[in-house]
Amino acid sequence: METNLKITARSASLDELLAVVALYLSPVPHRDTLRNWFDNAKIPRFKANPTAKRGGGIVFYSVSHVEKLLRSLTVKIQ
Repeated sequence: METNLKITARSASLDELLAVVALYLSPVPHRDTLRNWFDNAKIPRFKANPTAKRGGGIVFYSVSHVEKLLRSLTVKIQ
């Protein structure tokens, strides 16, 4: 599967990343599964409010790292 899509975002929330994941995997895995994959792959994540240790704020993931992970997964699956 060859995609010429150029995503210019540096970070995105998990909800926003579902659109990116849909380009690589069908059906799209559950949000908890994606979160586990991202944590296991040590994908950098950022909080909108870094002082909120628990619960508060949206978590953003590095889009380029997520794409790299998804490409490696699709190569292994095919």
